[in-house]
Amino acid sequence: MPESDEITRKAKSNLAFALMDLPEEKRRRMAQFYAFCRIVDDIVDEPGLGAEERHAALDRWVQVISQRCTPCAGIEEEVQGLVKTLRMDIEPMLQLIEGCRSDIAQSQPATRHDLLAYTYRVASCVGISSAAVMGASERSCGYAVAMGHALQLVNIIRDVAEDAEKYSRVYLPADDMELFGVKKEDLYNRRYSFRLRHLLAYESALAEKFFSEADDLYAGLDRDDRNALIPAQAMSLIYHTILEGMRNDEFRVFEKRYSINNVRKLWFLLRARIDTVEMPSIPSFPSLSDWGIFKAKDSVSKE
Repeated sequence: MPESDEITRKAKSNLAFALMDLPEEKRRRMAQFYAFCRIVDDIVDEPGLGAEERHAALDRWVQVISQRCTPCAGIEEEVQGLVKTLRMDIEPMLQLIEGCRSDIAQSQPATRHDLLAYTYRVASCVGISSAAVMGASERSCGYAVAMGHALQLVNIIRDVAEDAEKYSRVYLPADDMELFGVKKEDLYNRRYSFRLRHLLAYESALAEKFFSEADDLYAGLDRDDRNALIPAQAMSLIYHTILEGMRNDEFRVFEKRYSINNVRKLWFLLRARIDTVEMPSIPSFPSLSDWGIFKAKDSVSKE
């Protein structure tokens, strides 16, 4: 089994689930790209490495995707081969690496502008490259950017407790936290309050904005692009449902980690595919008064 398939299988992520609907060749290529994203993220998050080792490991991946080194057998060889075969624009992949690198010594975003600069690097850039791997045209770029922002914002809201407790990271903008009277210590000490609830609702409205923007852009794409982006639309349905679940539950992120089961994921994947099918137009039927039998009846009754 290729190393990329093994990494994807073990991850059990929402994206890995969505890839099951792809044709074999696209599924293999997306598995390679997903494995690259997973490894880069794990370099930053996995325990046991010092900061210098993490930076060195990320530098190695810059060399691999820039084709400035001979790749090792396995995932390095697969990813470099993917870049060569598809003649990929590697800039989004480089941006992803730098976005992950910023988490090695994470600094809380001061403003929403800073937050969106981060979500662009670690999520929108993933979307841009994923769309290319799945065969979508450059017209899908705006959709990929909006969807990346939306999905990452849901992740940030859902993982507030884990990010603070496990990694000492806070992604909620300092300006927004000050506006609602929430302090970092509230997150570190798992203090749930109406202030935090309203803060997370405020951030969820930003996510909703990007979901709506992505839906509008998706509707404007041609059929080939929409078909290519079915896995992304399935991800949209999955994450939007998670967001709705958190909102309906008043964002109790210290008590549970919100998710949905595989049966619902499969349904969303099916829905995403159904939504791309163009139904044949149904001819309009004449009204009853246009049918001869009813005209005859009317004329008899009048006599």
